[in-house]
This record gives sequence, C-alpha cells and structure tokens, in this order.
Amino acid sequence: MIPMKYCRRCVMPDTRPGITFIDGVCSACINYEAKQHTDWDARWQELQELVKGHKRVAVALSGGKDSHFQVHVLKELLGLDVVGLSVDNFSWTEAGKKNLQNISESFGIDIIIFSPNRAKEKEMSLRTLYDLGSPMWYADACIYAFPYRQAMQMGMDLLVYGENVAYEYGGPNGCTETPSALDQIGNGVVKKYNPEGVPSSIYPPSRDAIIQNGLKPIYLSYYVKWDSYHNYQVAIRDGFSHMEHEWKREGTIENYNQIDSPGYLINQWFKYPKYGHASVTEMCSRYIRAGLMTREEAIPLVRQKDGVLDQRILEDYCNFVGISKKEFWQIADRWYNTELFEQDKTGVWKPKFEVK
Repeated sequence: MIPMKYCRRCVMPDTRPGITFIDGVCSACINYEAKQHTDWDARWQELQELVKGHKRVAVALSGGKDSHFQVHVLKELLGLDVVGLSVDNFSWTEAGKKNLQNISESFGIDIIIFSPNRAKEKEMSLRTLYDLGSPMWYADACIYAFPYRQAMQMGMDLLVYGENVAYEYGGPNGCTETPSALDQIGNGVVKKYNPEGVPSSIYPPSRDAIIQNGLKPIYLSYYVKWDSYHNYQVAIRDGFSHMEHEWKREGTIENYNQIDSPGYLINQWFKYPKYGHASVTEMCSRYIRAGLMTREEAIPLVRQKDGVLDQRILEDYCNFVGISKKEFWQIADRWYNTELFEQDKTGVWKPKFEVK
C-alpha cells in the first residue's frame, strides 16, 4: 500500500485537485469550522441590502435540492421576482424532470433552458473522455457559461449561484471566502481546453466583460449558511422528489444529490481512477462535517462503494456517445493513476492505497 494523506477529520484525501491541508486537516473542514463562527444574521442583513432595488434577479439552476433552496430563499424569504437559467441534459431521470417543473410551479417563476447542440455535445463528450478523462467537459462548460451570458443578454444586474464549490468542498483558490462569483470559472471544474470546432458561446464571458456589462454574480453560500443536507430538507417541503422509488444507485450512499441525469454522473465516477476518491468520499466527508456521521462509520462505506460505477450511468453515457461498454473501459484504462492503482493480468485495476 502506498501512503495517501487523508484528512484526520473527514475522509477526503490530498489527491483532490487544489485542496490544501494544515496540520492534517483539509481546507474544506477548516472552512466548515470557520463558518460556525460567522455572524449569519449580519450576513443576512448584507444580502437584504444587496438586493434592494433589484425587482428581478437571475439564478443559475439545475433543478436539484440546492436549486430549490436558492429559489426558496430568493422568492419566499426575500420576496424577489426570480428568473431561472438552466441547461438541458442529454437524458433525464423522472425525478429530475419533475423537480425542474416543480421549481417553476411551486414558486411561480420562469425558467429559461439552453439546449446545447446535441451532435456537437456527443462528439465532444467522446473526445474529452479520451483527451481529458472528463467525459462531461462540454456539458459542464455550457453549465458554467450560459447563466453569465444569458443574464448579460437580458440586461440583468444580479446573478445568483449556490455554493462556492472550491471553498465549501476544497479546490483551487478555495481558502478564501468571497461573495463574488466573478472568478468561479477558476475553480477547476471545467478544465482549460480549446479544441477546434467548439462554438465560443460555450465559454464564459471574460471577467472584464462581466464587470463592464454591469452584471454582479454572487454566491448565496456567502450570505446564508450552506449545508447540502439542510437544503434537501427545505427542498422536500417545497415539493422536491428524491430518487428512492425510481433508481437504487450503485456507488453512492444517498438518493437526493445530483439526480437529474444518469449519464452525466460518469464525470463523478471518473474522479476515482484519477484521484482515488469519488461520490461516497465526498458525501461522507460532508456528513462528517455536519455531525451526521462519524469518521469511523464512513471508512467502511468508502472502502466498499466509492469505486463502483453504476451500470445505468455507464449504459446511458455509452448509448449517448455511441460506444460499447468494452470500448469505454479500454479508454478508461488510459486514465488510471498508476501511482494509486495497479492492473492485474486480467485487466482489473486494484487500489494500492487503503482508506484509513
């Protein structure tokens, strides 16, 4: 077994891109602890002052639990007129379709949905699987670019995002909390990649262009204490549907996070061969920080489930890009980190590390 440094509070390893450790504790845990000492009443007053004079605000949505929570805060608590900005999936779960519709119906808001060029998305999903080990790069690029571009086109001056991913969960430039989402594109979710034949519209506008346009993008998580499980509890009361009665997913421990599209989750699994951790590590770490699980309870779950690729996810992705599952695994072999895994003579990859 090779050494892989794990946070002594949660189960996140140091292989997560951009995460930092201080005295054995990861930046996500350090930031979570800092939030326990934040004056959230004062932050709420800041938000109230910020939205004064804004009759209508744009909010970036996927349709999930966090989207429900965002609209609940903006519409129900702050009384704002909200327009949702979302990107279509190449495939949907029934729960995902219901949830996006529910946001519109339950809160009474308009949602503008961008549907990417499917031919180009298929082509790029296969190309970035091979070139980057990031099969959903094109979809993620659209998800990040569209709300900025659409809000600017509509003449909006306030665009609301949910959480600062880098600060909440660990990532590049994630040690400093900021209300501004101007530099969100630098959080590492969408890798720098400039292939020929990709329309410029899938790239976000420049920082200078956003500022010059007068658009102010913010993170709601700066102003409201962000907790994904609490967000789920709020969303349920507003009509959110979980996945329990539709699909028992392999390789995860919950039924309410990232449930919109099966094939999109191939990206989440791809963290495992590259970094030695995936969805179960992330969710267990969140639960530990929130006091919903102990580290001792999390370790066997991570060992048992974290590297499992759900068959529905795999089939949905392969059907979309037009390859066989065998072809997928042959491409995936290129992306296993040989410092973390070794391949036996039958082609099966075995971890050289142990979660502890």
